[in-house]
Amino acid sequence: MSEQRPARPRAFIFDCDGTLLSSMGMWLKVQVELLATYGIETTPDDFAQFESLPVMGECEAYHETWGVGESGQDVYDRLMDMLMEHYRRDVPPRRGVRDFLESARKAGIPMIIATSTPVVAVEAGLEANGLRPFFCDIVTTGEAGASKDHPDVYNLALQRLSDACGFDEVPAHRDVWVFEDATFGLLSSGSAGYRRVGIYDPEGRALRDDVQANSEIFIDEFDELSLERIYAFGERA
Repeated sequence: MSEQRPARPRAFIFDCDGTLLSSMGMWLKVQVELLATYGIETTPDDFAQFESLPVMGECEAYHETWGVGESGQDVYDRLMDMLMEHYRRDVPPRRGVRDFLESARKAGIPMIIATSTPVVAVEAGLEANGLRPFFCDIVTTGEAGASKDHPDVYNLALQRLSDACGFDEVPAHRDVWVFEDATFGLLSSGSAGYRRVGIYDPEGRALRDDVQANSEIFIDEFDELSLERIYAFGERA
């Protein structure tokens, strides 16, 4: 009898904030700092309702909710100036993520990012930590036209990855893994049939039990994860 070979994923789609980068603590602070520049006192909890939105959508919501700035674009421009500085200086990678990405690259698994954060900020954070070369592209919820409460951004990312890799057809969702720390992202990607690695971010808003309950594989850090563990799940599925 021949030995069963591990099931090899066709692609990996990664969230960025809280998944690749330990940036959620920064985000919770910068939102409060932003409103403070307009003389408005807030707490991180005041922003929870906006978390799944694209950043421009968040800024429009801040403008409408608190009356800050001349427009959502005005708020966005101020926030982006603050974010770029933080991403360049203050945001480290998640523990073990570089080694895991390197193992995936050596195995020939193409990788892409699906995020709610503007590309320029994601680029700054990835480049500051030497992670940008692992990914063929960065796709945003703004481009997809829907928040991560919907799977549109993952679908668009998979299409972009397929085009970049010259695939004859877009891989089946069951052969693609999404890596996420946000419960809403895990729920929407799971509803579209993707496999999911849920990573708990102690600085984020998602509860550990919720992340674990909505993942095929759950980790606290990337040094707990290996390709073999993902292959083994594929054999059982």
